[in-house]
Amino acid sequence: MAAYSKGNETKKRFILVTYRMLCEKDASELTVREIARESGCSAAALYKHFDGLEYLITVASVRFLDEYMLGYAELLDSDEDFLEIYIRGWELFNHYAFERPDIYYRLFWGKDNCIFSIAFQDYFELFPIRGSEKYTAYYYTLLFNDNMQERDALVLRRLENMGRMSGEDALYFSYTNPLIVKGVLEESIEYDASGRKKLETLCNQLLRKNMEKIP
Repeated sequence: MAAYSKGNETKKRFILVTYRMLCEKDASELTVREIARESGCSAAALYKHFDGLEYLITVASVRFLDEYMLGYAELLDSDEDFLEIYIRGWELFNHYAFERPDIYYRLFWGKDNCIFSIAFQDYFELFPIRGSEKYTAYYYTLLFNDNMQERDALVLRRLENMGRMSGEDALYFSYTNPLIVKGVLEESIEYDASGRKKLETLCNQLLRKNMEKIP
């Protein structure tokens, strides 16, 4: 048990160091040697606990979702109309995504998406967070799903079951809204903070405009 606990502490140290480095650098600038040195460990120790540098970076990148995940749990447990929760859920995602579009795009649509759910599981086991109290199973089903269209469809299906929209509309929005966010977020990667903020505002406007047909 002691050895297992020590192993977890080493993994956590690698993740936290890599996260701090990602706050200052692009993922492409990180090296095994530098991370190992900053962690006070050997490169061999890094490979003992992770399948490689790219996987460690992906797990560490999940930490950028912490505030979003906590905020979304609070939003789900609020007394807001569920349609408004759906829209504000996207706006909450955008608030954090457009701060680090390189991280969010890579996790949800880019090259790291194929290992997102596994990396999220690894991260969550070491750094558990408080989830929704009203929709616990639903909340975690959303978080562990690496397909944005499927994630969106889960929320919209609830609105469909409430009689708030048709199945045809739910299918339409589950494709178009993630595509809106994906497109604008990808564009924002090349912009500075001011430009990203403007694109975040545009993205939110496009989402609300797309939802106007729902009463």
